[in-house]
Amino acid sequence: MSNDFPIEHLIAQHLPEAMALQLHVLPAHQELIAPLPTGYVGPVMAAAEQWLKVHGYRTLGPWMIAWGPTGQPQLRRPVSGALKAIREKDFQTVEVPEQLLLAVPFVGWPVLPHNFTQPVNSVGLNIMGSPMLLALTDSPPTMAWVPVVPRGTNTLFSIERSKIGLLPTHPKPGKQMPMLDAWLRASYTLGRFLTILVIGFAFLMSVSVIFSLLIGDIDLGSVQSQSFVIAFQSGILAILGSQFIIISLLIIFAIIGAYKMNAIANWNRFWQQRPTPPELLLGSRGDGKVGTWLG
Repeated sequence: MSNDFPIEHLIAQHLPEAMALQLHVLPAHQELIAPLPTGYVGPVMAAAEQWLKVHGYRTLGPWMIAWGPTGQPQLRRPVSGALKAIREKDFQTVEVPEQLLLAVPFVGWPVLPHNFTQPVNSVGLNIMGSPMLLALTDSPPTMAWVPVVPRGTNTLFSIERSKIGLLPTHPKPGKQMPMLDAWLRASYTLGRFLTILVIGFAFLMSVSVIFSLLIGDIDLGSVQSQSFVIAFQSGILAILGSQFIIISLLIIFAIIGAYKMNAIANWNRFWQQRPTPPELLLGSRGDGKVGTWLG
């Protein structure tokens, strides 16, 4: 089914300009993700409820329907109560950082990110995730909750799942950021890149040594193998001490820092004349009731 009315016209009617964007802050939480292979939520909800009880989770909000990276439907629900996220074959929980959600009215299906790109961009925002709909309602849903960030600030939000290196905290919606934060964030990015590079190089060298041992090219206790290890260490130190490498890293650091400064300037400009958006209240189970989700 196609949209009965162009969505950009709906946005123009329902989303006020400038000061009163329908933005909400979703606090950090864990979230249950359950695939919907048939698109029918009943059996999946029942099984997911039992799974949550077995693992000791407490539900914080209503059931939501979202779409995965390849367009497959998913059932989601805000939860808490476990020490760490759990990943199993049928169900999993993930850590969700604080998010900005934009309430977008819609008509028709499918509800996929690209359906909202133009209207969301028209109000100075970029989409950062899959739109979500209330799964239990008395009538078909007509409002999608779309994760967004102010345009030009994507680089301030870490989307990597990697635990390598330090990850900067996300900026607080409605709060101004000091420009000096750009250089701290740039150092995090550069440090993470160098860590991954060194780990990858060491892994490749280790594989090379193991392969050489297996085929008999070198003997583990021989002077040749010990010399190889010493040469490897000396090579790493020489690379790290090279003026060319140091200058290159400084240039990269400056470029990253300038890019982060531009993102912070965009963030501050967006929130300069806008109030902090309200939080979505997650203190109720909210089964199919929009009021308990929005507070």
